[in-house]
Amino acid sequence: MSAAFDTAPPNTHAGGDDDALRTNGTVPMNDTISHNLDDARVDMDAYARDVPLWKRVHQHSLTQMMLISVQAFCGPAMSDAIAGLGGGGLATPQTSNTAMALLYTMLATVCFLGGPLVNKIGVKWALVIGAMSFPIEGSSYYCNSKYGNQWYLILGGALSGIGTGCWYVAEAGAIMSIAPSGARGKYLAFWIVSRNLGQLVGGAINLSKNYLKDVEGGVTTDTYLAFVIIECLALPFAFLITPLEKVVRSDGTRILVSETLSTKMELKQISRTMTSSLIMLSSIWALWSFFYSGTWSTYLATYFSVRARALSSLISPFFCIVGCFGLGFILDMKHVSQRRRAQIGLFTVIILNAGVYIWSIIMQVRFKTNDPGSIDWDSGLYPTAFLPYFFVQTTGPLSQSYMYWLLSSFATDAQANVRNGAAFRCLEAVGQAIAYGMNTKTTTSPLVGMCVSFALMAAALGPMIVLVNRTPDHIPADVILAEHEKGIDSASIKGPEPSTVPLDGDRKV
Repeated sequence: MSAAFDTAPPNTHAGGDDDALRTNGTVPMNDTISHNLDDARVDMDAYARDVPLWKRVHQHSLTQMMLISVQAFCGPAMSDAIAGLGGGGLATPQTSNTAMALLYTMLATVCFLGGPLVNKIGVKWALVIGAMSFPIEGSSYYCNSKYGNQWYLILGGALSGIGTGCWYVAEAGAIMSIAPSGARGKYLAFWIVSRNLGQLVGGAINLSKNYLKDVEGGVTTDTYLAFVIIECLALPFAFLITPLEKVVRSDGTRILVSETLSTKMELKQISRTMTSSLIMLSSIWALWSFFYSGTWSTYLATYFSVRARALSSLISPFFCIVGCFGLGFILDMKHVSQRRRAQIGLFTVIILNAGVYIWSIIMQVRFKTNDPGSIDWDSGLYPTAFLPYFFVQTTGPLSQSYMYWLLSSFATDAQANVRNGAAFRCLEAVGQAIAYGMNTKTTTSPLVGMCVSFALMAAALGPMIVLVNRTPDHIPADVILAEHEKGIDSASIKGPEPSTVPLDGDRKV
């Protein structure tokens, strides 16, 4: 294994031979982005002098990441909070698991086709469409809680999957493109933490409504109204997103955006992306990375009281903040090569997850032998039974943050990030659909899902070692920019100076 890591890194030149660094199709990579290179770096002195402060703040990469993170807080985080209630807070989790399985099935379908869609309509409008669908899930649980109807819960899962799929593809492309190359780990940590802070707020709402002991059945109806209100807040923040080509990073660079392809060419890119070595090698990791969600939510619903679930969903995100930013600092270490950082990050994530899985399996085996009943927070068994759930809410997000950092390490332009993000999200959703589908079976113990999660992680390790060994020393998009700037410097000795970047943020064509 160590020998594999010590082999020479691949060619990091933008036109190199390594297929993980190429568009993997007939579209010439350099031709598709060359028109955008003249606008790739901003004259920051002129930019600060000629552009109003409010516009500079709005176009700044950190502001845009914050806007996306707020949407993640309002949408996916609230969905996680509902799942964190254990079956949506229902007396039994089967109905909720059915709705969630359908949601992720539809999400996977939309993500599969999402690359062409988002690249045609743009990241901003894809985020707007997705944000409009967020309140559907919360309202379906509200109607189920208040009126007892099941059909809207199932329909809501399907509709949410369609809208959220569109949003997920746009989000993945944006978060992998926006960050400056030297701060990707911390930017991604900020995004992951925002999602988990949403679960913290959801847990606080749930606990405030369900703190009395011996409460049976689902959570109060008012809890779901609070979730719906928060989910509605994502839409105005989606309208504030700046198109990727207008974003200015903190290091003065812009995002490389290639020419818009025809619909036919975009559809052809689906198969090329899905069969690229980058996606093939990360596919098992994608299936595994969110698999824990359905299994450990069912674990929580099966063995814990309503108020214990509420407390669990409140305190679970705290350690995630420390863990994600800790991994972010590792991935952003300035004096360590990108390939070595990828290696360290991989084994950090694997070792932490393995420890949590072993602990969880031990607890589950004990519960199968001696049924603990409904564990409350004043039970002596609560700490040891809850801690596996607590830690998996950190180790799970770490695996996602790491993978998006790794995918962005191979980026050639923003459209490639969208396509790669869509493919990875599609496989993630398939894993989640399988996990929730498994847990719709009343006879299925959480032990089965835990063992499957462990097996998937083990199966993912080999291909991931191969992929990490291909990690380029520099992001290909940065190499393209550096080579272009070097060419400009040489040309300026013989000819006139190149045109400056338009200060209004519009790119040249």
